[in-house]
Amino acid sequence: MLPSRLALTLGASVFSAVAAKWPNHIMNALEHLLVDTDGFNDAGFQKAITPCTNYVSGSQLLGRETAAQWVRVAFHDFATANVQAGTGGIDASIGFETLRPENSGSAMNDSLGFFAPFVNAHVSMADLIALSVVMSVGTCSMPSISIPLRGGRVDATEGGLFGVPEPETDVGTTLGQFKQAGFSQSDAIGLTVCGHTLGSVHHGGFPQVVPESAVTPNNTGGGIHFDATPAAFDVDVLNEYLGWTGQMGGPLVTTDNITVRSDLRLYLSDNNATLQGLAESSDKFIATCVSLLTRMINTTPAAVQLTDIIVPDEVKPVNVSLAVDIAGGVQFSGYIRLLSTAFNASDQVQISWVSRTGASSPLFTTRATGAPVQTGASSMFGTTFYHFFNTAIDPAHGISAFTITVSGHTFSDGGAGYPIQDAAVFLPRETTTAPDGTMNVFAAVLTAAAVHNVTARISAPSPQLGTLSPTIATSEVALRANGTRGRYTLYTAQVPPVPNVRQTTLDLVAGAYHDEFRRIAV
Repeated sequence: MLPSRLALTLGASVFSAVAAKWPNHIMNALEHLLVDTDGFNDAGFQKAITPCTNYVSGSQLLGRETAAQWVRVAFHDFATANVQAGTGGIDASIGFETLRPENSGSAMNDSLGFFAPFVNAHVSMADLIALSVVMSVGTCSMPSISIPLRGGRVDATEGGLFGVPEPETDVGTTLGQFKQAGFSQSDAIGLTVCGHTLGSVHHGGFPQVVPESAVTPNNTGGGIHFDATPAAFDVDVLNEYLGWTGQMGGPLVTTDNITVRSDLRLYLSDNNATLQGLAESSDKFIATCVSLLTRMINTTPAAVQLTDIIVPDEVKPVNVSLAVDIAGGVQFSGYIRLLSTAFNASDQVQISWVSRTGASSPLFTTRATGAPVQTGASSMFGTTFYHFFNTAIDPAHGISAFTITVSGHTFSDGGAGYPIQDAAVFLPRETTTAPDGTMNVFAAVLTAAAVHNVTARISAPSPQLGTLSPTIATSEVALRANGTRGRYTLYTAQVPPVPNVRQTTLDLVAGAYHDEFRRIAV
């Protein structure tokens, strides 16, 4: 007898005490970008800021730092929030605002251009902007500073209010803009000094602040640092300002053009009281920065509901899938990722599953994927070890859930096992893309399920006028029956070309059975 309840299936999961039941697609996808930063299954996001001196969008001689750009972009996206009205904040509206004088410089489009290929049906540009702050601060600090990350932000479809403070803005107006965004005077001072521990001000974007004399053959962008350690998220910017040493707080404090000493005006607005308080200890400075940056990235339009905090998973199913072969056999495969905070390379990983009728299988022992894969020194979360599994499932009995056992300890997503259904299965390895982009989609549906309406919901990131941030274009295509494979009926459909097939995902819907968030291009 087939299960009557809907069982979401076939994606990677988040396994943690605070996560929703497996799989939570938003949390899983962001956890992957956050944790898998090198080696096998590298998400590729952190590469842009490794090392922290790196500028991913051009010549290293420009003197720009992508990590600093990411923090700046997030601040500019946040700064036009109106918390009383419930509008603005981290919503990716910055993409529509890059031509405004208040958003001068290359940071906005540099960053959005890098983020765009990571946008998909469950990862918004706004979430990537928040993630970029977490990654920049965590990667560029030692020991790594952890800013808690939540997901679920929604991208704006147009520009927001004007009002990001500029170097020329008077201090009263600046404080008024911060207040509108929900930040007090001391908050504004703290957030500014925290944000300016990374990076520089460049002549190219701010010639009124940085003179042309700053441009040299090895610094073609004409950048002047905020402190002596521009690639490290640390307390140096504060100490150098208060001690009047090194960079003395940077060009927005020291520039010869008095009208654009915006940081100096802000810091002196309470006679340096806030900064002197932060200087009591490095720990206090870091704790304040974490608090303020967390509030900044969690400032969103009122209607947005953020997820729980995304906690790196010590045990995580990855790319778990079912496949139906030509003879009607069912293969159950995927990876189990272990994190070195709890495990090591010698831990044994086993899987068992429960059939549709409730019978449990024996333990199946996985194998490590080559040598255990090390994420590298740049990772904030240590080493990952991937174990591959691929085993046959009896189609007569099927599968409804699975559990993972690591060196005798069982993980089961709250006790019932990780849910999985075998009634509707997308077949990505048989789905093909023609030279013109047309796709032939294949799926298999258990004949006994007596499902007659099978559709594919296609979600494709598509260009959006006025911003580098893509929008998600969704379409539904009906699949038609096309023969049988053992206990399954094969379904097919032709899907018109989509603009970004490698970012395009598919949700297979067959009555109450869903095979969700599947990559079309494998």
